[in-house]
Amino acid sequence: MADRPRLVGTRHAVEEPIRGIVSDRASGARVEVNRCAPSEALDDVVAYYWSGRWDFAEGEGHTTLMLSDPSVNFVFERAGSQAGSRVVGVWTKLWERTLEGRGFVRGAKLHPGALRAFTGTAAHELSNRIVELSHVFGREIGGLERAVLEPEDDGAGFGAIEEWLSAGRRRSDQEPISLAVAIVRRITRDPEITTVQRLADVAGLSRRHLQRLFRDHVGASPKWVIRRNRLQEVAARLESGEAPNLARLAAELGYTDQAHLSHDFRNAVGRSPSAFRPAAPGD
Repeated sequence: MADRPRLVGTRHAVEEPIRGIVSDRASGARVEVNRCAPSEALDDVVAYYWSGRWDFAEGEGHTTLMLSDPSVNFVFERAGSQAGSRVVGVWTKLWERTLEGRGFVRGAKLHPGALRAFTGTAAHELSNRIVELSHVFGREIGGLERAVLEPEDDGAGFGAIEEWLSAGRRRSDQEPISLAVAIVRRITRDPEITTVQRLADVAGLSRRHLQRLFRDHVGASPKWVIRRNRLQEVAARLESGEAPNLARLAAELGYTDQAHLSHDFRNAVGRSPSAFRPAAPGD
């Protein structure tokens, strides 16, 4: 235990904003969130370690609403005297959870496409599912839960997750894992990728090969990943006030027109873009 790495202070905190949050930011500010980068040995498959703490009075709480990334998370949580661990697969619907009472959680968010670096389970088998960690890995993990959740500071807790992931990393399937991670990253960085055919051309793969790769390693279709990335960008632009003209934003992000963007956003979030966008001064 004494030799366990302490990542906070030795690895930088993750500063970029969390994409896809569509819940009340003021309410969410009452949840303490911390993120930390993994070691260099794992940064090709782990996006970051994260924690959340909350302590709400009776009758209060916060409902998290999120357009999640196509990432799998390994999650360790304590609520009251109860502790548990789980795998949260890629969530293709709107993620919704209400936090009440007192609790805290620590976890590891994998890069999209990296699940099979740690388990032979195909990513699509976990899509829209929350499964006990022991069921996925086929062994009891009570000692791991204690090592992650008992430390007061995040450094030791994140270090326990890092140690577990480092020891359990599989060395098979490295090439398709790296390819899947790289292709999803390309979607988030290349605004010209708005169709599956364009993605297939950029990746140098047939559409059938691309679909199979995403099914096994990402857990969602290429079409869904492209659409979710666009919706996250819409939400970010609306919240920051960088999208005063929805028609222009629709064209920029590859939508057919403003109506197409509005319909897509409403179906995913439950509100129209105009209802989501913060009111301008004087409105």
